[in-house]
Amino acid sequence: MKLKGLLIFSTLVLTVSVLCSALPVNGEVGLYDKVVRLHVIAESDSEADQALKLAVRDAVLCEVAQLAADAADAAEARATIENNKDALQRVCERTLSEHGSDSPVKIELGREKYPECEYDGVTLPSGDYYSVRVMIGEAKGHNWWCVLFPPLCIGAASDKSGVMAAAGLTRDEVDVITGRDGGYVLKFRIIEFFRRSFSAN
Repeated sequence: MKLKGLLIFSTLVLTVSVLCSALPVNGEVGLYDKVVRLHVIAESDSEADQALKLAVRDAVLCEVAQLAADAADAAEARATIENNKDALQRVCERTLSEHGSDSPVKIELGREKYPECEYDGVTLPSGDYYSVRVMIGEAKGHNWWCVLFPPLCIGAASDKSGVMAAAGLTRDEVDVITGRDGGYVLKFRIIEFFRRSFSAN
């Protein structure tokens, strides 16, 4: 019985090891430093405030797309955004004013914890990302998340894999985001593990 228990325990340890090795940890870790996120928080959940949130979102996306158009990687994009924070502030204020709102707006730059999010076939794992956080008024309404760099939330970004590769993401990191890795790799490694285990007996 002791031998049987030891065999079961050893099999479980090996199985867990295989599962852990199949997870796209490396792709995720590198990903956090190569992406710039956008987080816009509405003043409230009223229909008007939610519409203002989307208007500010569109204005920020457009402004950053122009400012960071020549950025070779996330580090350059972050530097450009930081150097133009005042310009982004003015864009947000002007957008609110044009829509008849006198609500204050605040922009914060820095690391922020994000949940796992999916955007039109692209899924970003949860984690701490460099973030442009735009808070409108009391910022008590529903928020909106997206990606400023690479520009994955702009309609023109149809070739998302190409956009991400051009922004410096590795093939593994692109696979993590697009889901081309993960489940299939996990299944194949488990199958291979058991095939080799049984063939060795």
